[in-house]
Amino acid sequence: MANNSDLKSQTEFHDHVVLSEEEAPNLVGTAAEEIQKGYWKSPKFLGSCLAIILLANNLFWGYAVPVNVLNIINQDIGPSPNIYLVSLVNTLIKGVCLLLVGSVSDAVGRRYFMIGAQTFSVIGAVLSATSRNVNMLIGANVFIGMAGSGQVLYPLLSQEIVPNKYRGWSQGVITLLVLPSIGFGPIIGVSGHIETHVRCTVTIWVWCYWLHGIVSAVSLVLFILCYFPPGFHQLQSRKSRLDQLQSIDYFGFILYAGGLICLLLGLSWGGKQYPWGSARIIVLLVIGILGLITFVLYENFMKLAQPLLPMSLFRIRNFWIAVVVGSVGQMSFYAMNVLWPMQVTNLFTQDIKTIGWMTCTTGLALTIGEIITGPLFKRFGNVRWQMVIGCIGLTIFGGVMALGNEHRKAFAIAITICNGLFIGWVELVAIVVAGLVVPPERIGTAQSFFASTRAVSGTIASSIYLAIYNGELKTNMPQRVTSAVLKAGLPENSVAQLLSALSNGTSAALSKVPGINNNIITAARAGQKSAWSASFSTVYLSTIAFGATALIVAWFATDISEYMTTFVNKRVEQSKSRVETEKA
Repeated sequence: MANNSDLKSQTEFHDHVVLSEEEAPNLVGTAAEEIQKGYWKSPKFLGSCLAIILLANNLFWGYAVPVNVLNIINQDIGPSPNIYLVSLVNTLIKGVCLLLVGSVSDAVGRRYFMIGAQTFSVIGAVLSATSRNVNMLIGANVFIGMAGSGQVLYPLLSQEIVPNKYRGWSQGVITLLVLPSIGFGPIIGVSGHIETHVRCTVTIWVWCYWLHGIVSAVSLVLFILCYFPPGFHQLQSRKSRLDQLQSIDYFGFILYAGGLICLLLGLSWGGKQYPWGSARIIVLLVIGILGLITFVLYENFMKLAQPLLPMSLFRIRNFWIAVVVGSVGQMSFYAMNVLWPMQVTNLFTQDIKTIGWMTCTTGLALTIGEIITGPLFKRFGNVRWQMVIGCIGLTIFGGVMALGNEHRKAFAIAITICNGLFIGWVELVAIVVAGLVVPPERIGTAQSFFASTRAVSGTIASSIYLAIYNGELKTNMPQRVTSAVLKAGLPENSVAQLLSALSNGTSAALSKVPGINNNIITAARAGQKSAWSASFSTVYLSTIAFGATALIVAWFATDISEYMTTFVNKRVEQSKSRVETEKA
């Protein structure tokens, strides 16, 4: 018999939150005991699982690998000053469409959104691989970004088709199966650079996109043949397609998209294309923030049939706690993600292959953290303590990263691994909790908002860290280099020319400095490394503030054991349940 208490616990909106009958899609989940015996081994279920796994790998193949070889791509089909737009366009399109995909697919079904995402992925991959110039590649990444808005929901897709109590397992397993893409992106990317020197060819990057296209095509076929979750008629028995089309929150989407685009452009361009104090950056940031505030007010006070982001979700304590902890906690990861490759290159090695392997440690550690803790999520139990211990770990090891200098390579590698493991644990707990505690019919909206928030917090973190680093380096570099070379015997009136030559980066420029010799050059290089180390240290210390914030918020999480049931949110094959079959 079905476990009716499992079903009941999932249909009650936590903290007295109520969805109107018009607003909420039909509840289509069921207890695992009611599902036909052969369902879990059926071709459609297994095919859907494989389709989701391939889709998840596409997300990282479409961004993480190409972003590591943009300089190689620019050599091949450029050069162009707009090469940075390849990654920026991808990020913007994905971020803007994400919430719309999650919200609308809750209401009308996910099948055609996933088929559409993988279709765009194939188109984007083919156009990218055949690009003859940078502008064409930028256009191709519009399609890859649109695909990414569906692909980034892979945790949701994998979790809603398994019983609630196995969602930790689900997240851990799918993370294991995307390990090659997440963990080894840097070494795969720099392989293109190695090929450039060994075989005198730069076309290796093209095969990154062809492989992306092949995987997308296989996943697309599997979604078409196997993935049949509840569709429009199962989810919306009270509405026609026209009614549903008219009830979409178009104005809310315009406010959200406009605000998010302006905010992300301001954060991405600030300190790079334009100074932070420039009118262009200030206007973008102000418009972005005001646009998002207006969006929140609009969603909160307007009586909408189907809001893009129901504000009632934020009355669920564990949901907003998971969003804050997951978004703020992962800001420590972005310190490593942004700075660790620079640290490896500037302090430890110039060998491209070694750089690739060393920079893999951050992504590998994060994924291993999720893989280890996924199966233990239910066994560990109390999510408050899981979040608290995870946040303590990432706060401590994020700060300890400040001790990793040019003389402590092994120590620095070990700390990045430890930090990554704790960040992976926090990320897994936050993702699973955010999907568990919301109404089953709103899981797409909740998870897409969470993913969007993580993307914005990551961009904010990257901008803060780079601003701190550049500010510190501007002070530390002349001080430490000057002190080192004067002690080595360089005439004081040659210091300015030496600093200019170091900025130039060529041996020819250094050789023209009056009074220069090999000992002074060695001292200057040591001074540079000391300046870089000091600047990196300041940034790593700043991560303590983010970790401490996440830690404080995590303390207010409550028990979620009532949700760890056999409830299955959606089946991928809408066959009769075991109970219905027995009655027939």
